[in-house]
Amino acid sequence: MVFFILGMTTVGFLIPKFRPDLVALSSLLTLQLTGILTLQESLTGFANSVVIMIAALFIVGEGILQTGLAQQAGNMLVKWTGNSELRVTMFMLTLVAILSGFISNTGTVAILLPVVVSLSRQMQLHPGKLLMPLAFASSMGGALTLIGTAPNLIARQSLIDHGYPGLRFFAFTPIGLVILLAGIAYLWFFGRRWLDKPLEKEKKLTGVFDGEDLLEQYRIENFIHPVLVPADNSIVGKTLRELYWPSKFGVTVLEIVKKEGESRLRLPFSPVSRRLTAGPNYTVDAGDVLLVFTEVEKLNSWVEKTGLEKVQATLSKEYRPEESKMAEVILTPNSRLINTSIEDIHFREKYGLTILALKRQYKGSKRPSPDAELAYGDAMLVHGKWEDIDLLAQEKNDMVVLKHAVEPAKQNQPMRAAIAGLILLSMLVMLVLEWLPAVTTVIFAALLMLLSGSIRHADQAYRSVNWQTVVLIASMLPMATALEKTGGVKFLSEGLISVLGAFGPMVVLGGLYAITSLLSQFISNTATAVLLFPVAILTAQQMGVSPVPMVMAVAYSATMAFATPVATPPNAMVMAAGNYTFFDFVRVGVPLQIFIALITVFILTLFFPF
Repeated sequence: MVFFILGMTTVGFLIPKFRPDLVALSSLLTLQLTGILTLQESLTGFANSVVIMIAALFIVGEGILQTGLAQQAGNMLVKWTGNSELRVTMFMLTLVAILSGFISNTGTVAILLPVVVSLSRQMQLHPGKLLMPLAFASSMGGALTLIGTAPNLIARQSLIDHGYPGLRFFAFTPIGLVILLAGIAYLWFFGRRWLDKPLEKEKKLTGVFDGEDLLEQYRIENFIHPVLVPADNSIVGKTLRELYWPSKFGVTVLEIVKKEGESRLRLPFSPVSRRLTAGPNYTVDAGDVLLVFTEVEKLNSWVEKTGLEKVQATLSKEYRPEESKMAEVILTPNSRLINTSIEDIHFREKYGLTILALKRQYKGSKRPSPDAELAYGDAMLVHGKWEDIDLLAQEKNDMVVLKHAVEPAKQNQPMRAAIAGLILLSMLVMLVLEWLPAVTTVIFAALLMLLSGSIRHADQAYRSVNWQTVVLIASMLPMATALEKTGGVKFLSEGLISVLGAFGPMVVLGGLYAITSLLSQFISNTATAVLLFPVAILTAQQMGVSPVPMVMAVAYSATMAFATPVATPPNAMVMAAGNYTFFDFVRVGVPLQIFIALITVFILTLFFPF
């Protein structure tokens, strides 16, 4: 019965339509309702110290992100690398690996993704040459420390639960460094060559954000029109909210161009016009030129009924949306907006931004209809105030701002960043010295992030926790209990020994690594690790060897998932931005997967002998 439930759970993980956390929760409920687990056994995962620690680590990571500490690391990447592809690649891979050793690899990639795309444009490289290595390095970085990835924490707890000493904070580091160096060498000498794609010659690839380039890419020049408000028009004095143009005519006002006139009070070098971002409370004035977004047919009907006048002008600089008010964004793999229509999201009301165009993965761009559902891999061109774009850039859960104008000068917050860095450093020292239980140390650090103001509000701390990951782990831990309770772990262990045991523990270790590697390409690496850690420990016990290398093999293998775009969230995140196909991941990821596997299996027993 347990194997049947496990099989159905695995099938559920493989179907993209089903959320992994809900699949795991359904599996947990089934184990409890069938009587395989008692109520107390089925809920133990939610009280597990690893689950609580992972939730607290998300909060610590949020403090690092909000104070700009991680962003400063990204800025270092821009300043130090210059135009050298070697320096860009090496520094980028090293930086993302180090950051991923201490905070979420998904958060790290979300921060560095726009930086790497900008660098690619500046150096006239195809972004795909750097983005897949960025994702792979984030996974390799997770193998550097105990808190780098969830399987490492679960490995430690599994050993403790079976009566063995727990792994120390830097237990993973020596082999993790070898893996990272080997991975960087592979990506430089082989991976980047296989990812090299021709640039689109017509695009202007400079280090400066080019709004005209984005308008051309998204093909919306024919949807932006300047319209003059005559002095005697009835709409003069009314607010845009009162006019209901979007609902009545399908017309959206983006900006207002106000002519300053030839007053003698105007300074000789002051601009003859100024631009305002349209808001619902803006009062229309005579002589305003409204920059509107709509189709030509709707424009003609609207102008005829309202008495406004079309300005006969091409999309010149004067009548083009300001660059600082445009941005390109992509949806994250776990975005709450996926499979939701633009109308249901209330995008303009929620974010203060207008979606000008939508680009589906592998398809051209188009103006989206209100009932168009957003899908994974979608990229959007949005327009609005810089402040709203900046707020969206800080919200990494649903969307990542990929391209935008240079950020206006912001007030630096060096004190908050220094405090957050001090809290992180103190947490790491405490975890290394083990003065307190690890879960206590991490909870204390998360609380300090809130009390110090590194995270502005408690609500932001709760929102920063990836509850999907928390529920997934808490729901899958009892599956391991069910397998042990019913003899399933023993059955798997004896089967592994009967097939490979005659060749010695090294071959059994390699078999465990291969099984874990295969499963983690298609289902959650955390779920894979939870299921196979008990098998690894029991197999080692039956063979009379130390379980530590077996457990470490499962942990490393679960983290090194490169062969498919769905293997890890970072892989999925870079797929759209790098314009990759599924085969690109197979071509570059499978050799890397095999290369890392051979190195890890060979050196593992040198550091952790049987």
